[in-house]
Amino acid sequence: MFRTSVVKILVSVLVLLPAAAFAQSASPVARLEPSPCALMALRFVRQAAVPRLTKDLSLTDEQVNKITEILRQTEEAMKPKIDQQRQATKEFVLALANPATDERQLNAAFEKVSKTESAIAEELVKALVAIKSLLTEEQKTALSKLLESRTRPWQGVTIPSPARSDDSTAGTTGN
Repeated sequence: MFRTSVVKILVSVLVLLPAAAFAQSASPVARLEPSPCALMALRFVRQAAVPRLTKDLSLTDEQVNKITEILRQTEEAMKPKIDQQRQATKEFVLALANPATDERQLNAAFEKVSKTESAIAEELVKALVAIKSLLTEEQKTALSKLLESRTRPWQGVTIPSPARSDDSTAGTTGN
Protein backbone atom coordinates (compact mmCIF):
# COMPACT_ATOMS: atom_id res chain seq x y z
CA MET A 1 0.00 0.00 0.00
CA PHE A 2 2.80 2.40 0.97
CA ARG A 3 4.76 1.51 -2.16
CA THR A 4 1.70 2.16 -4.33
CA SER A 5 1.24 5.57 -2.72
CA VAL A 6 4.89 6.44 -3.23
CA VAL A 7 4.71 5.39 -6.88
CA LYS A 8 1.60 7.52 -7.41
CA ILE A 9 3.29 10.52 -5.82
CA LEU A 10 6.42 10.04 -7.90
CA VAL A 11 4.42 9.71 -11.11
CA SER A 12 2.45 12.83 -10.21
CA VAL A 13 5.64 14.77 -9.52
CA LEU A 14 7.25 13.55 -12.74
CA VAL A 15 4.24 14.69 -14.72
CA LEU A 16 3.50 17.92 -12.88
CA LEU A 17 7.00 19.35 -12.48
CA PRO A 18 7.73 19.69 -16.21
CA ALA A 19 4.24 21.06 -16.75
CA ALA A 20 4.71 23.62 -13.96
CA ALA A 21 8.11 24.65 -15.33
CA PHE A 22 6.64 25.06 -18.79
CA ALA A 23 3.72 27.08 -17.44
CA GLN A 24 6.07 29.41 -15.56
CA SER A 25 8.27 29.91 -18.60
CA ALA A 26 5.30 30.62 -20.87
CA SER A 27 4.36 34.14 -21.77
CA PRO A 28 2.47 35.89 -18.95
CA VAL A 29 -0.10 37.25 -21.41
CA ALA A 30 -3.01 35.11 -20.20
CA ARG A 31 -3.25 32.60 -17.40
CA LEU A 32 -6.09 30.12 -17.51
CA GLU A 33 -7.74 29.16 -14.27
CA PRO A 34 -7.89 25.42 -13.67
CA SER A 35 -11.19 23.93 -14.66
CA PRO A 36 -13.18 22.02 -12.06
CA CYS A 37 -13.24 18.23 -12.09
CA ALA A 38 -16.70 16.71 -11.94
CA LEU A 39 -15.45 13.66 -10.09
CA MET A 40 -14.24 15.88 -7.26
CA ALA A 41 -17.71 17.39 -6.93
CA LEU A 42 -19.06 13.88 -6.34
CA ARG A 43 -16.39 12.85 -3.84
CA PHE A 44 -18.86 12.68 -0.97
CA VAL A 45 -20.87 9.87 -2.62
CA ARG A 46 -19.20 7.16 -0.57
CA GLN A 47 -19.87 5.20 2.61
CA ALA A 48 -17.42 7.27 4.66
CA ALA A 49 -19.72 10.29 4.17
CA VAL A 50 -22.78 8.63 5.74
CA PRO A 51 -22.14 9.97 9.27
CA ARG A 52 -21.84 13.51 7.91
CA LEU A 53 -24.96 13.10 5.78
CA THR A 54 -26.81 11.61 8.76
CA LYS A 55 -25.96 14.63 10.88
CA ASP A 56 -26.44 17.35 8.26
CA LEU A 57 -29.64 15.91 6.78
CA SER A 58 -31.14 14.47 9.98
CA LEU A 59 -31.54 11.08 8.37
CA THR A 60 -33.71 8.40 9.94
CA ASP A 61 -32.28 4.98 10.74
CA GLU A 62 -34.19 3.55 7.78
CA GLN A 63 -32.73 6.16 5.44
CA VAL A 64 -29.23 5.51 6.77
CA ASN A 65 -29.61 1.78 6.14
CA LYS A 66 -30.90 2.31 2.60
CA ILE A 67 -28.23 4.89 1.77
CA THR A 68 -25.51 2.64 3.17
CA GLU A 69 -26.74 -0.19 0.95
CA ILE A 70 -26.87 2.08 -2.13
CA LEU A 71 -23.31 3.20 -1.48
CA ARG A 72 -22.09 -0.36 -0.83
CA GLN A 73 -23.55 -1.47 -4.17
CA THR A 74 -22.08 1.58 -5.88
CA GLU A 75 -18.63 0.89 -4.49
CA GLU A 76 -18.84 -2.72 -5.66
CA ALA A 77 -19.92 -1.63 -9.13
CA MET A 78 -17.12 0.92 -9.26
CA LYS A 79 -14.23 -1.39 -8.29
CA PRO A 80 -13.55 -2.70 -11.81
CA LYS A 81 -14.12 0.77 -13.27
CA ILE A 82 -11.60 2.28 -10.88
CA ASP A 83 -9.09 -0.43 -11.82
CA GLN A 84 -9.67 0.39 -15.49
CA GLN A 85 -9.26 4.10 -14.77
CA ARG A 86 -5.98 3.51 -12.93
CA GLN A 87 -4.66 1.39 -15.81
CA ALA A 88 -5.76 3.94 -18.40
CA THR A 89 -4.15 6.75 -16.42
CA LYS A 90 -0.93 4.77 -16.10
CA GLU A 91 -0.90 4.20 -19.86
CA PHE A 92 -1.57 7.89 -20.47
CA VAL A 93 1.29 8.95 -18.19
CA LEU A 94 3.63 6.52 -19.93
CA ALA A 95 2.51 7.90 -23.30
CA LEU A 96 3.19 11.43 -22.08
CA ALA A 97 6.70 10.49 -20.99
CA ASN A 98 7.50 8.67 -24.23
CA PRO A 99 9.22 11.06 -26.64
CA ALA A 100 8.07 8.93 -29.60
CA THR A 101 4.36 9.30 -28.77
CA ASP A 102 2.54 11.38 -31.35
CA GLU A 103 -0.61 13.49 -30.98
CA ARG A 104 -2.94 10.76 -32.19
CA GLN A 105 -1.58 8.31 -29.63
CA LEU A 106 -1.81 10.85 -26.82
CA ASN A 107 -5.38 11.70 -27.74
CA ALA A 108 -6.30 8.00 -27.85
CA ALA A 109 -4.71 7.40 -24.44
CA PHE A 110 -6.49 10.41 -22.98
CA GLU A 111 -9.80 9.31 -24.51
CA LYS A 112 -9.43 6.00 -22.70
CA VAL A 113 -8.90 7.83 -19.39
CA SER A 114 -11.86 10.06 -20.11
CA LYS A 115 -14.17 7.12 -20.84
CA THR A 116 -13.20 5.33 -17.64
CA GLU A 117 -13.73 8.47 -15.56
CA SER A 118 -17.08 8.98 -17.25
CA ALA A 119 -18.13 5.46 -16.27
CA ILE A 120 -17.18 6.19 -12.65
CA ALA A 121 -19.12 9.47 -12.71
CA GLU A 122 -22.18 7.68 -14.10
CA GLU A 123 -22.14 5.31 -11.11
CA LEU A 124 -21.78 8.20 -8.68
CA VAL A 125 -24.59 10.17 -10.30
CA LYS A 126 -26.82 7.10 -10.26
CA ALA A 127 -26.13 6.70 -6.52
CA LEU A 128 -26.80 10.38 -5.85
CA VAL A 129 -30.14 10.21 -7.66
CA ALA A 130 -31.07 7.08 -5.68
CA ILE A 131 -30.13 8.82 -2.43
CA LYS A 132 -32.14 11.91 -3.33
CA SER A 133 -35.19 9.73 -3.99
CA LEU A 134 -35.10 8.65 -0.33
CA LEU A 135 -35.05 12.20 1.05
CA THR A 136 -37.83 14.50 2.17
CA GLU A 137 -38.10 17.94 0.59
CA GLU A 138 -36.42 19.49 3.66
CA GLN A 139 -33.58 16.99 3.42
CA LYS A 140 -33.17 17.68 -0.30
CA THR A 141 -32.90 21.39 0.51
CA ALA A 142 -30.28 20.63 3.18
CA LEU A 143 -28.40 18.42 0.71
CA SER A 144 -28.42 21.22 -1.86
CA LYS A 145 -26.94 23.59 0.72
CA LEU A 146 -24.34 20.99 1.66
CA LEU A 147 -23.40 20.48 -1.99
CA GLU A 148 -23.18 24.20 -2.56
CA SER A 149 -20.98 24.72 0.49
CA ARG A 150 -18.71 21.84 -0.57
CA THR A 151 -18.34 22.98 -4.18
CA ARG A 152 -18.44 26.78 -4.07
CA PRO A 153 -15.10 27.29 -2.33
CA TRP A 154 -13.55 24.66 -4.53
CA GLN A 155 -12.47 26.39 -7.73
CA GLY A 156 -15.00 29.17 -7.22
CA VAL A 157 -17.75 27.12 -8.85
CA THR A 158 -21.28 28.08 -7.95
CA ILE A 159 -24.35 25.93 -8.31
CA PRO A 160 -27.25 27.89 -9.79
CA SER A 161 -30.26 28.12 -7.52
CA PRO A 162 -33.53 26.87 -8.94
CA ALA A 163 -35.90 29.58 -10.14
CA ARG A 164 -38.44 30.53 -7.53
CA SER A 165 -41.95 31.32 -8.68
CA ASP A 166 -43.01 32.92 -5.40
CA ASP A 167 -41.19 36.23 -5.94
CA SER A 168 -39.64 38.54 -8.49
CA THR A 169 -36.45 36.46 -8.74
CA ALA A 170 -38.17 33.86 -10.90
CA GLY A 171 -36.28 33.18 -14.08
CA THR A 172 -33.13 35.05 -13.01
CA THR A 173 -30.89 32.06 -12.42
CA GLY A 174 -28.84 32.71 -15.52
CA ASN A 175 -30.13 29.65 -17.36
